[in-house]
Amino acid sequence: RVDQLKYDAQHLQTALRNFQHRRYLREQQERQREELLARTFTTNDSDTTIPIDETLQFNESLQSAHRGMDELIGSGTNILAGLRDQRVTLKGTHKKILDVANMLG
Repeated sequence: RVDQLKYDAQHLQTALRNFQHRRYLREQQERQREELLARTFTTNDSDTTIPIDETLQFNESLQSAHRGMDELIGSGTNILAGLRDQRVTLKGTHKKILDVANMLG
């Protein structure tokens, strides 16, 4: 019977500690909730600024380089087209010269 009373006492003490712990946690959560609700929020400090000017300049430089590469590729395409046209013209001229040479013997 004494062992049963010891067991019951321990069980009750454990239940009491669990109850106190849950109560403490609940009170702590309520305090934190009240602190959050009472807090006034402000804008960010000046230390958290983003260096947008540097990023903007970098972006503009990249776009300028991109445009320059496009112009370079366009120039190269025009040069190749001109060389093809000259090749066709020279082939035609070469053929006419060969025809004249064959006619003259």
